[in-house]
Amino acid sequence: MKTLLLWAVLISASAAAQPVPLDLYIGGRVVATAANGAIAYRYAWPGVWFEANFIGDAVDVQVDDAQDNLYLYIDGVHKLTLTRPGKTTVALKDLGPGSHVVRLEKASETQSSSGSFGGFYVGAPGQALPAPRYGRHIEFIGDSFTVGYGNTARGQVCSVADVDETTDTSRAFAPATAKYFGAAYRIHAFSGRGVVRNYDGIAPGETLPLLYQYSLFDKSAGVPQDGWVPDVIVIGLGTNDFSTPLHAGEAWPTREALHADFVKSYVEFVKSLHEKYPAAPVILMASDHAQNEIADGTTATAEALRSQGEDVGVIIFAGLDYSACHGHPSLKDDALLTKMLTERLSLLPKFAQ
Repeated sequence: MKTLLLWAVLISASAAAQPVPLDLYIGGRVVATAANGAIAYRYAWPGVWFEANFIGDAVDVQVDDAQDNLYLYIDGVHKLTLTRPGKTTVALKDLGPGSHVVRLEKASETQSSSGSFGGFYVGAPGQALPAPRYGRHIEFIGDSFTVGYGNTARGQVCSVADVDETTDTSRAFAPATAKYFGAAYRIHAFSGRGVVRNYDGIAPGETLPLLYQYSLFDKSAGVPQDGWVPDVIVIGLGTNDFSTPLHAGEAWPTREALHADFVKSYVEFVKSLHEKYPAAPVILMASDHAQNEIADGTTATAEALRSQGEDVGVIIFAGLDYSACHGHPSLKDDALLTKMLTERLSLLPKFAQ
């Protein structure tokens, strides 16, 4: 009898020692895969984040990402930066008693690889709390401006490595705007991509509306049916369509033809979004650069959409210094864009302060 009792105690202790996964709020498109009784979440889009609630002074974080910079937060405070960490488990300890919020954010942009998040874990079932909930939801669609391409750089001259190290999506205008409103957000942005034409004519046909149809950039997974419904959609496209001269052999013989195709395709893209999310107003953002071609194309798109009964607003931004990598918006510019956007969103009933 004593032997059986001891064996039962050992089994109970072993079971109690198993890490307990926390319920997650997932901010972004992911592909869930099961292996060895656990679920991992593959991701590719910039700004993906994961968040959970727990009780206790410790939590483990499992990641598998050899390309990205990841930020870990506890109760909104940046605790740790994981620089291309590979496959590892990070133990956060001595967090203090009581309940806590743990958050992992992807800060960098990778266009040819994906990372994987294995979850947050605590030591006992009683420490696990329900996942966070959000009452507001914003979707951002865009290019390098939305990504935060090289936004922490001290100058415009940057190497490829410099861009990798100075791109910080977490400090770009999209997350800043969402956090101002306490909103959940998703970012679907890809540097160098446009509506119909990519930067300098590269990768013909591989435009943002095409990539938008997938969760991973290798096109191995489509859009998940995970219940995501934005309250507003903010789109910043057009810079790559118009910022460089047309080259021989491209699909548009003239700038006028490019403009017409841009407007037509942009209208179709926005309408497809409204079909999916009919209650979400759309705000189009564009700069005044490129002899106003970007702004003119965006304004023409909005006018065409409004003529068809679509709910569309426009923000044309000026006054940025573009002092970050390769003439991209700096952190100062991101602050200006955040101010413009928060003021505009505050006019919506769902986001009124």
